[in-house]
Amino acid sequence: MSSDTPPSDSAIVIAAFNSLPRRIFLDSCTVQALGKYGSFLSDEGPLAESDPMYQVADGVANLEALREIMLVNERAQFEWIVSTNSAAEARAKNDKQHWQWFGELAIFAESLLQGDAETAASVSMANRLAEPRFNYLSAPDRLLIADALAVQCDGFLTMERRLPRNAPHLKRELGIQILTPITHWAMLRPWAALWR
Repeated sequence: MSSDTPPSDSAIVIAAFNSLPRRIFLDSCTVQALGKYGSFLSDEGPLAESDPMYQVADGVANLEALREIMLVNERAQFEWIVSTNSAAEARAKNDKQHWQWFGELAIFAESLLQGDAETAASVSMANRLAEPRFNYLSAPDRLLIADALAVQCDGFLTMERRLPRNAPHLKRELGIQILTPITHWAMLRPWAALWR
């Protein structure tokens, strides 16, 4: 196929499927949501009408999308990753229940990463976050994204609103997809039937 020939429909479909992130770093706010809203996310338990998520723009929509992602992930088994810097943020919350939930995720993540050494290329990519072009990132975001890059995550799942505004730049410069549950579910939804 020459470079001026448009890709076939099947090539577009295959490219869309291949662009799904398989190893996904969980931002601290996402870990917190998974722990706090576990019954809503896994058992479709009710969300109290007084829940503060109703006051957050896209808060409930993100929880609903996260629930759909978790249902697919029961069979798809995408890799969900946290790091030592994530652990520091979790410990700083001084919340025993959150720390216990984080610990379970950390054990799972560690088992996935066994035998996966950081490569020179992945560490080099993570080190690029020190460049001035990334000064718009907060220090904690910079640390967590560096962790994600060092262990070759292709996605970074966050519930916050500020970081996703820089998703195109981070994807272009570092190759990592910054996703909210809403945007991740939009990518995953066309393929969800494969795992249900």
